Amino acid sequence: MEINNNEYNLQIGQHLKRLRKQSRLTQSNIGDQVSVCFQQVQKWEKGSNRIFAHQLLQLCYVNNWNLNEFKASESSVSVLDS
Repeated sequence: MEINNNEYNLQIGQHLKRLRKQSRLTQSNIGDQVSVCFQQVQKWEKGSNRIFAHQLLQLCYVNNWNLNEFKASESSVSVLDS
């Protein structure tokens, strides 16, 4: 199986944005929690940059979010033709 990185990055970003808003946090709040600027959080949410695993784990821990919210949906995974 192959993961389409662009779709996967966007999906992770959309989940991050949804959870951030549900938690009533700003991009600056999220950035402060993992020592990055709000512009980096903005790029994660747009899917243009990839969040590191340790940063995602830290955000889930600090905000009491379920890491399973970020798992890939079937639309971002495709089977390779051999």
